[in-house]
Amino acid sequence: MGLQLQVKTFKPAAASTTSVAAAQTLGGAGNMSLATAAGTGAYAGTNVGSTISLTSTGNISARTFTVTGTDASGSTITEDITGPNNTTVTGSVFFSTVTQIAVDGAVGTNTSAGNGADTVGAIFTGATRVKGAQITTGGTVADISFKESSQTGTTKFFYTVATTTKDYIEPYIPDDGILFREGAFIDLPSGSVVSATVYYG
Repeated sequence: MGLQLQVKTFKPAAASTTSVAAAQTLGGAGNMSLATAAGTGAYAGTNVGSTISLTSTGNISARTFTVTGTDASGSTITEDITGPNNTTVTGSVFFSTVTQIAVDGAVGTNTSAGNGADTVGAIFTGATRVKGAQITTGGTVADISFKESSQTGTTKFFYTVATTTKDYIEPYIPDDGILFREGAFIDLPSGSVVSATVYYG
């Protein structure tokens, strides 16, 4: 018997500079105090992961912030991010949860950690077929990509949000669906999607 049809809805996260850790200083090397939601993924929305940002009005570019957490498939991941210089810097790794941000030295100016607006999500981490999608677009022209094996894997197909007018699309997918042998993931660029419901199995 084949897999029963399953459904999952993804809601991209709104960017925030304080969702992971409120503004704080450190007297020496140590860990930032995280927001309660950071360890549960609640900061990142529904079924998605986001890049991590650091914001400060001071120059803390001599510091390295090591972010530890999990990705959309639940695997443990880490990323080193160089501290900002009176600005916001954003990493390139997508975190669904953050369990620790370790700093290699003192942070003398209030610094916060948040999430970017680009988001990715795990549809299913094993072999599956994507069989349908219902997408409410957000008005930003971009490609909504379906990736194989990981959140940074090969794009198997994509849909282009081609207009700045917010719309509802239900793209055609063949009856047998599209096979993802090593797991299916979705990439939702900033502003392109309000929500995306994906059918798979």
